[in-house]
Amino acid sequence: MTAAVYQANITPPGLYRLARALRRLSVITLIILILFTASVVYSAVLTVRSGSGVGPFSETFASNGTIVLSGSLTLNNNGFYSVQGLTLAVRVTNTTGSFVGATEFGPTTLGSSSSIVEPLTLYVPVSGAGPGPSLLTDDQSLPVAVWANATFGYLFPVSLAVSAVRSWGAPFADLSISLGTPTPNGTGANVPVTLSFENHSPVTDAGNLNFVVLSSGGVRCGASGFTLEVGPGAPFTQTTTVALAGGCSPAGGTVQASYVTPAFTVTLPPEAIP
Repeated sequence: MTAAVYQANITPPGLYRLARALRRLSVITLIILILFTASVVYSAVLTVRSGSGVGPFSETFASNGTIVLSGSLTLNNNGFYSVQGLTLAVRVTNTTGSFVGATEFGPTTLGSSSSIVEPLTLYVPVSGAGPGPSLLTDDQSLPVAVWANATFGYLFPVSLAVSAVRSWGAPFADLSISLGTPTPNGTGANVPVTLSFENHSPVTDAGNLNFVVLSSGGVRCGASGFTLEVGPGAPFTQTTTVALAGGCSPAGGTVQASYVTPAFTVTLPPEAIP
């Protein structure tokens, strides 16, 4: 009679069991990473679609010959994870694409399912050369570009660009300073000077608009001014008489005007004299 064959249970070696456990752990870890990455991506999509944007600008004059553009940037995070190390750079150009002003702030943290409103303040020089002076006399559309850099989901660096276009109303829109026909006054001549513009800004033009009549060679021929109290949306037209110095012809010259208040003085773009 043949005896039954007995097979003993053989315990796998320790290294084999360790390798098998590590393989299982790596599969579980990979699954967790895939799910985590998918949740971060989905959360980032929610944040991008959460309606962040730039609000309207207000404008005021500053004592240093600049216009202060004040606005706000609203950032919404509808995702599951906070945004860390958030830094923002804002750049404003004018209608022709020329640089107007910039600002930046951060870093800050934007928690999950939360919102923050960051103030935007830009100081735009409006005296001298550059695109700034055109803001005094020309209505424009100002493109605003915002770049954000941050870490999302604690691990992933992200960048976000937000753009908007904001309307700008000039405080001296369509400025015109014209000279009439000179009449002799014995030592020189008297010439009528007419100032006209519309205030398209949300602030009142209150002060004096002083001007100098210059010859084609830059010689001062005469000067005068107007008193202003022009509210938002209101037009202004007024004529005054200027005594020109003897032998000084304004033909081909310019009229250089300055807006003067107790708090600041702003030089307007020169007006050519035909």
